[in-house]
Amino acid sequence: MLGRCVAGALLGFPLAALLLRLVLHALPDDGAAWIVPALILFFPLWLTLMTLAIATRSTRRACAMFGCANAVAFLMVRALG
Repeated sequence: MLGRCVAGALLGFPLAALLLRLVLHALPDDGAAWIVPALILFFPLWLTLMTLAIATRSTRRACAMFGCANAVAFLMVRALG
């Protein structure tokens, strides 16, 4: 249980930021007018990701799932510029 909590906290934080960055990139002017709502949405999104990590069956699965999701999101952000 502790391992899944740590995986959700440590790997969910950058994943939430990367997902919000991808959403902001899709908006006009890279979402300049939506920065504050995105920051407000960050914490509930991070908590949702932590809940998903705790809902997995094992620490290994949570780390693998969040690690792969982070890698894909990071590569997408890098590809978009």
